[in-house]
Amino acid sequence: MCRSNRLKIIGEILAPVLFLILSIAGFQAGAFANVLPDDDTMVVCVSSAVLTLDPTNHRDRDTQMVLKNMFDSLTTRDKHLLVVPQLAKSWRAIDQTTWEFKLKTGVTFHNGDDFTAADVKFTLDRVTKENGLDGSTSPRRTLLGRIANVGIIDPYTVRIITEKPWPILPLMLSLQEIVPQQYVNKVGSKKFAQSPVGTGPFKWVEKQADNTLILERFDSYYGGALENPPVQKALIKKLVFQTVPNQVHRTALLKKGQADIITNLPLEAIPLIDMLPGLRVLGQPATRSYFADLNCRKPPFNSRKARLAINYAMDMRMIVTTMFQNRARVLPTILLQQAFAFNDQLLPYPYDPGEAKELFRQADIPDDYVITIVSIGKYGKFANAISLFLSKAGIKSRIIIGEKKAVRLAMENLEADILVTSWGNTTLDPVGILMPKLRTNGRGNFSNYSNKEVDRLLSLAEKSLDSEKRDLYYKEIQQIIYKDAPMLFGYAGEEFYGVRKRVKDFYPSSTGMLNLHDVSLE
Repeated sequence: MCRSNRLKIIGEILAPVLFLILSIAGFQAGAFANVLPDDDTMVVCVSSAVLTLDPTNHRDRDTQMVLKNMFDSLTTRDKHLLVVPQLAKSWRAIDQTTWEFKLKTGVTFHNGDDFTAADVKFTLDRVTKENGLDGSTSPRRTLLGRIANVGIIDPYTVRIITEKPWPILPLMLSLQEIVPQQYVNKVGSKKFAQSPVGTGPFKWVEKQADNTLILERFDSYYGGALENPPVQKALIKKLVFQTVPNQVHRTALLKKGQADIITNLPLEAIPLIDMLPGLRVLGQPATRSYFADLNCRKPPFNSRKARLAINYAMDMRMIVTTMFQNRARVLPTILLQQAFAFNDQLLPYPYDPGEAKELFRQADIPDDYVITIVSIGKYGKFANAISLFLSKAGIKSRIIIGEKKAVRLAMENLEADILVTSWGNTTLDPVGILMPKLRTNGRGNFSNYSNKEVDRLLSLAEKSLDSEKRDLYYKEIQQIIYKDAPMLFGYAGEEFYGVRKRVKDFYPSSTGMLNLHDVSLE
């Protein structure tokens, strides 16, 4: 890449870094803190508002991140991301579509009600049944929509029947917190969403203004998952969540000592936080991969040679180093490295401009052809980097920034060649990304890719309860995709948290959830 183009990318990074540092230095944080940290109180600043306190009536990650501290699920993930029992004691697959879950005894909700199988059925029916949420359908229905029926065998045993084999049912149940049947029926859904009751380590106290939620330790907490030691009640007496959308404001609150943890720490703020005594930066691999769909039904990218060429034409390591201060990883496909069945035998395509030029030549791209790159605004820097490297390979391109629906339609209508995009996969199971992105006519298949063998392997993996077979199927799919290259394979970033050093035993999870059960304050 020529010096001017390299400086252009670097300049795009340095300008916001300087702006952010100067903004934080001059920001007066006091007006944004309703509750201040003290010896018994921890304040966590999140970037998005909590939409509801009813865990069956939302589809929002930041909302769930907060609610996970008040409500527990049947299953959860351990520090190695394995699915382990939480409110469940154990489970087994009786046949291809029937699962039996044994529940823990002696667990109580925050109001003193016993946790039983009736609460599990009530919660899952509320989420999975059409109009099951007081006459409306839960926005979470598609997460658990393959559940056909939940039956109560005894007060501490439930059987869940799925419409067809669904090997990831225990994993998916970790995404749904359990609500109390008796309390919801007694006070109604509206009152429940205002004054929630769960089985989690913290219980609801109050909401202050529009941006502050106050919780306190639930002293009768059963301790949580045995596989996530120590099993104990929460160590913090009071936990406060504060919504602060502006990243400068969040960072300033941390700097001023008015927040203990801030989520979504901007990359530009990391050098500043690293310089300040009493603060630290914690990062975790995110559950989102970034890439560019190549339109496989439209010349030139209906040619495999052209698709391979664009992968060779991109110096993805330089892009990661420049755009993300080397705090991202180059991927060989679209599956994240920490995901189940990741094929570690595949290596990212190397930067080989000579090979790219030769493949582009063999693809017979007309000299006057201009490749159309479409993107939404937040991926503009990535789109610009792609355009610069295409230019170096002698390929003309133009960038169109638009709304999400418009840019996807441009691919569907064969009006665009490349869609710069991303895909989140919180479960870290391949079914959550390979199925929608690669199956013929999949809901996220904006590359218009179709391969009969990939479709066959996806169907086999989706049905099999044998984890070893699923592992083999998904790894074989990745090999095919690697060779077919229906995307420009990109990168996976990290999520960063700004943390005061007085916060002990806080370990961010790759799932994006905040488990504050075992955190203490020095």
